[in-house]
Amino acid sequence: MAATLNDREKGHAEALRCWSRGDYRAAQAEYTKISQVWPRDMLALQIGHQVDYFLGDAPMLRDRIAGVLPDWDDAVPGFGFVVGMYAFGLEEMREYGRAEREGRRAVAMNPRDPWAIHAVAHVMEMQGRSREGLVWLDERVEDWSAENMLARHVWWHRALFCLDLEDVPEVLRLYDTRVRPKAAEMALELVDATALLWRLHLRGVELGTRWNAVADEWAPLLTGGYYAFNDIHAMMALVGAGRMEMAGELLARVRAAADGPGTNAAVTRLSGLAAVEGIYAFGLADYAGAVAKLEPVRHSVQSCGGSHAQRDVVALTLIEAAIRGGLAAVARRLANERVSDKPSSPLNWGLLARAADLANDIGTAKVAAAKANAVLLPA
Repeated sequence: MAATLNDREKGHAEALRCWSRGDYRAAQAEYTKISQVWPRDMLALQIGHQVDYFLGDAPMLRDRIAGVLPDWDDAVPGFGFVVGMYAFGLEEMREYGRAEREGRRAVAMNPRDPWAIHAVAHVMEMQGRSREGLVWLDERVEDWSAENMLARHVWWHRALFCLDLEDVPEVLRLYDTRVRPKAAEMALELVDATALLWRLHLRGVELGTRWNAVADEWAPLLTGGYYAFNDIHAMMALVGAGRMEMAGELLARVRAAADGPGTNAAVTRLSGLAAVEGIYAFGLADYAGAVAKLEPVRHSVQSCGGSHAQRDVVALTLIEAAIRGGLAAVARRLANERVSDKPSSPLNWGLLARAADLANDIGTAKVAAAKANAVLLPA
């Protein structure tokens, strides 16, 4: 069909060629070129936005949309969806005030836009506004929970709010009935299920046979080296299920992938491999080894893709490894960082209490524990 394609269609075809050969950065650039010339090409805009997300490219999540916004207005069908994408990009750039305003504007234009609803939920997650987050989602549950590719993911966000508020029974109920009511239909759903179980695992929650079911789903996907973000979560599932032999095989594949060509190989070399190695070490109870692998990449792991909220699972693994490994100074520093960033989070105050106790700083431990309990009290 190449001879019959117009220039815009040729741009889409070239973007797909780049993606299929593993050059994700080139694909990203091709979608940008299309948007420069045809700013109302919603397909290029939406797929480009997803590529930015897969690459963890926060500036482009915002700027791709900002670059075309003047060409859209209320008279153009789909404008609300564009505003919703802009809201998510702003949130990933930590511009929370603007992100929330734009997200609410998008929802006002189109109440059944799950991406915009989820963008506002992200803001509330990042600011530790868990009770507000529950209200935001629950008041709109009929709008975002219908069958769509984001429904289970937004339920996952609701579970994070509950987890921050220490409501573990509700988290388990949401996991069983909403996040993973049946086998995953796409990798995003499997990632969410894995990440939620891992957060519970870090807290020592008994999970029964749940890990085995998730590990079984990952098994046919364990090629390693296609997408570092997935490799990280696959390792969590195998470690959680106690399948350390398979985990070792995955680790070998990821190490081999780091020596290969393409965007994912570069990302794996930068941070993906270290993250996978750190989780593997955690599974072996080599907590000092886990800290040694995870701490140097805790910021660069953004290159593996996903959102700040999703990648926080790596940071949580790092601080839990420091606590379990008796690395009091490291644990306390990391806990202080988390409390400073999100002081309304009971989870973060609880981590600081544990870290301070480990450092024999009884005064700080008591204050932190009291802070956690105070935040947990009903508003």
